[in-house]
Amino acid sequence: MTSFVLSVRDTNPEGRFSTGLGNPSYLAVPDGVDEPLPGHVLGEARAWLEAVVAGAGPEGRPVVFFVHGYNTDPAEALRRQRLIEQELIRRGFGCQVIGFDWPTAGTAVAYGYDRLEAHQAALSLVVDGILPFAGFQSARCPVAVHLLAHSMGGFVLREAFRAADRSRRDGLGTRWKVGQLVLFGADLSSACFAADSPDLEPVFAHCGRLTNYFSGYDEALAVSNVKHLDLSARVGRVGMPTRTPANAKAVDVDCGPRYLAVPDRRFQVIDGLVSHSWYLEDPRWYDDLAHTLRGTLDRALIPGRQQVGENDFVLLES
Repeated sequence: MTSFVLSVRDTNPEGRFSTGLGNPSYLAVPDGVDEPLPGHVLGEARAWLEAVVAGAGPEGRPVVFFVHGYNTDPAEALRRQRLIEQELIRRGFGCQVIGFDWPTAGTAVAYGYDRLEAHQAALSLVVDGILPFAGFQSARCPVAVHLLAHSMGGFVLREAFRAADRSRRDGLGTRWKVGQLVLFGADLSSACFAADSPDLEPVFAHCGRLTNYFSGYDEALAVSNVKHLDLSARVGRVGMPTRTPANAKAVDVDCGPRYLAVPDRRFQVIDGLVSHSWYLEDPRWYDDLAHTLRGTLDRALIPGRQQVGENDFVLLES
């Protein structure tokens, strides 16, 4: 199956994507090819959208934009994108996962560089990704759009929505919506999810529901991790604030107990720090994610969860 990627990386003389910010490239990566390359450019946005919608079929399969985290090269981002799509389809959620590949330096010590690139690349997620789909909708072939972000991808997502609301070019700030918005292992301050914080207002204004999967065992998000420029507790490690109300659209799912119950924490497909990326190879998490994206069940009725608060849940161990 062809994999669709929106890349905002620049290119190097060897004909590969590099570590800096470039113009948007609309890619169709053939099945069996392990790395997105500039040669996979399908054309301008219109031709790419036509191909995506054609792949959705007459029933209009939903689209899920996947925004990877920091220190992720194009090949690893594609590997994760394909795994997510495969696991969701296996659970009956027929969808097309589109990768949003923003530039990272490709080394764990370049956190500051990646965060700067994430900030600069963010608006492209809306302008060159989400917005073209919003403008492409028709009664003939409506396509629902959802967002899934890991690690620093959550920062990209937040900054994209904030930048879009600030720009308001040709109505950009108001005339688009997404359905489900999902964060896991998100590298964002927990405090910005409080109901009285303005940081997430644009996000909640443009989504149907936001689900945050977190784990207290996430080593990458520890406050003691010196790479972090913001030392406040991360929402991917501690969840949303408990002492102040959160937005009514927000759902918190504590995955810590499930992480401890996973019998073998070695990766079979992807690379990365296990405690930070284990979700991507965990079947129970994919069960919950498929229900979340499908959106047919109320948040309190998704099987495999235990409700511990109005919008607070624990992913069961087994």
